[in-house]
Amino acid sequence: MNPFFEISPDRKAEPKTPHGRASPVSSAEAIPPTPSKPKSKQSKLTLGDETADFTIICEDTRYMAHKELLSTSSPYFARMFRFSGSETSEREVEVPGVDALSMKHILDYMYKGEYALPDGIQIPKADYCSHSRFALLEGPASSPKIFRRKCPCASKSLAPAHLLMHVRIYTIADYLGMSDLKFYAQQGVVDVLHVYWQSRDLELMDALEEAFTATPDDDRGMRDVLVNALKEHPGLVVDRGNVREWLDENPDVNESVNWD
Repeated sequence: MNPFFEISPDRKAEPKTPHGRASPVSSAEAIPPTPSKPKSKQSKLTLGDETADFTIICEDTRYMAHKELLSTSSPYFARMFRFSGSETSEREVEVPGVDALSMKHILDYMYKGEYALPDGIQIPKADYCSHSRFALLEGPASSPKIFRRKCPCASKSLAPAHLLMHVRIYTIADYLGMSDLKFYAQQGVVDVLHVYWQSRDLELMDALEEAFTATPDDDRGMRDVLVNALKEHPGLVVDRGNVREWLDENPDVNESVNWD
């Protein structure tokens, strides 16, 4: 019996959700800069083009992709094709528990080396960054000059709602064994938290719940990013107080944050 998917009578492969396993992401490692150019070896293929030979199904949405690209991008798909036993006849797979929008962003990353989340606002360029402290946001316009730092997110398109999207993509990337995508999504979270840490639209409690329940305990990458943001802004109150309630219900994390 194939350990990765089941074959139904209509010849559709449906993968079983594997036990969570961490890819090597260490908080001590420097997060690489966000890629800005497509990967050259993948640029000749386009999602849904006439040469696509494999269909990925998520929530009744079908994405036409390429087996070769899926195999080289994701160990999960590589194992699937290697152990299918009938590779020439299998043309589609249903990925359970993954929403269609997240899968679209993941496929965009496979093909282009990046993904773009919707409804973002471009962060304006400025001589000095005013995002890192509440005093800089609410104080005199000249306050940011004290720190003399350029904003690392200038010109990026960001929104508070992107936080949870990046976290979900991170957890799916772990499922698919894509460590490079995990780094990319992790950097996206760093960017959103840098600009919108004080926003009530951040859905931070949901992001914490997702990161601490959908990733293995030994995968500290996304967890440490969220904890560090809470430590950096003591007394942070967002998401209608749900963050405080969530920390009270998760004493191990609360101890790491050490708000009290």
